[in-house]
Amino acid sequence: MAYAASAATSISAPPYQRESVYGARQREYRKAALDPDGIEVEIGALILDDEVEKKSGIYPYVLTRDEKHLNIRAFTAGMKHRAYERQAGLCAICGEQFDLHDMEADHIRPWSEGGPTSDDNCQMLCKPCNREKAAN
Repeated sequence: MAYAASAATSISAPPYQRESVYGARQREYRKAALDPDGIEVEIGALILDDEVEKKSGIYPYVLTRDEKHLNIRAFTAGMKHRAYERQAGLCAICGEQFDLHDMEADHIRPWSEGGPTSDDNCQMLCKPCNREKAAN
């Protein structure tokens, strides 16, 4: 733990690892004012988060705040509920009324094209419309 704190503060590694492990990140962040204790807590929480599909992206995310490093694709239950309420239970494609459990969250701007997994990029579709959209 002491090594992690000192490494987070100075971002250094043995000479044989500098380029392979830290490389550009070390050069970019070596002068940044970092909070080792805060970083350690955040990394621990991200490691335990089931929605983080790409654990190897945790360190780059903590430094850059770019969620693509974590590969978070699934909308949370809260995001789904807010989108459902915003749409008044209507499918964004066919316009028919559905119960929440008969709908699925969908990225308006596709995740594969850089669309974030956020409230602003979430829409609720009925299951048939979501399947049709995915097939096209």
